[in-house]
Amino acid sequence: MKSFWVILLKEIRDNLRDRRSMFFTLLYGPLLLPALMIGPLVFNVNKFSVDTEQPLSVAVVGRERAPNLMAFLAEHNINTETTEEDFIEPLRRGELPLVMEIPEDYEPALRNARPAPVVIHYHSGGDDATQQRRRLRAVLDGYDSRLRSLRFLARGMDEQVFDPLHISERDVSTQVPGEAFMGLILPFMLLFSMMMGGFYLAVDTTAGERERLSLEPLLALPVPRWQLVLGKYVAILAFVLMSLILPLISGFVLFGLLDDGVFTSRYDFSASTFVAAAFLHLPVALLMTAFLFVIAAFARSTKEAQTQLGIAMLVPMLPFFLLQFLNIPEQSLTMAIPLLGQYQLMTQLVNGQSIVPVHWVLSSASCVALAVLLMSMAVRRYRHESILQ
Repeated sequence: MKSFWVILLKEIRDNLRDRRSMFFTLLYGPLLLPALMIGPLVFNVNKFSVDTEQPLSVAVVGRERAPNLMAFLAEHNINTETTEEDFIEPLRRGELPLVMEIPEDYEPALRNARPAPVVIHYHSGGDDATQQRRRLRAVLDGYDSRLRSLRFLARGMDEQVFDPLHISERDVSTQVPGEAFMGLILPFMLLFSMMMGGFYLAVDTTAGERERLSLEPLLALPVPRWQLVLGKYVAILAFVLMSLILPLISGFVLFGLLDDGVFTSRYDFSASTFVAAAFLHLPVALLMTAFLFVIAAFARSTKEAQTQLGIAMLVPMLPFFLLQFLNIPEQSLTMAIPLLGQYQLMTQLVNGQSIVPVHWVLSSASCVALAVLLMSMAVRRYRHESILQ
């Protein structure tokens, strides 16, 4: 096995000198890809989520006209401040996110049991205005429901009289809309990162050697072909694994930036989920390495290998699109399909569901079996002299 270690260390050393390969291994997959995929999600969730526990200050015109409403807002962590009636320009300049106006006819309308006007002025171009307006509107709707109930009681009427039907819906599905997509983001990101991490080394160590005419002297050495192939395979695998672990670390950091309570009640992005994802994708790393190696080994030139791999990389992405548009059940048969089972298991992990051990074994075994099959094709390819043509 000495030859195996010599080949392995040679390939790793040569790849470490390739700046382009190291960019995709250490920067693109681990840092840029998670930032591009998860970063906007984290930003938008933090931007548009409404935290009802955080105190909110609202500028009010005519505050003295609605003392009960002001007290109701204070009960819901909304503090009101009196502002001048000339507030349009400060709103446009962004000095105020929104202003609530209580018109003069507010009190007479309430007294006569008519709809009392309340006007919310805001600038639609401001992000804070949208978030604060949604929260203020929700509290005002609650105050509206309370006044409606009091008016019915004052007239000796039951408000339920005006609700002849009590309609309820019960969804027996274990998933809610959006859960499947959230569960697919992580495996898609990891899969793409692994393929990019081993892409250039797979091309260089196969088609690249043939193009540089360095493959023939290597095959002339008294080294078993399977050791030669295994050394190259493990070298690619090392960078594929690196492209698996680093995105998990950066993804964990990015999801940790989400506000508490935004996703934690529905999704599980804890450290245990990312550790389980690492073990779940180890067989995928074996398969992706074999996948890249075999396709590049059958190419006649570096350019041809890059073209074929660029097209072939779409194949592992198919489960991502299938699971978004098709309702594929989670059963032993689907778990035995390479990659599809990993996508389904990751969805369960992210949703905080327990994984059936048999499903884990089936999905892992299918990936390992396919990887062994592909590598046997690679060994057979290197045993034929046609590889030099």
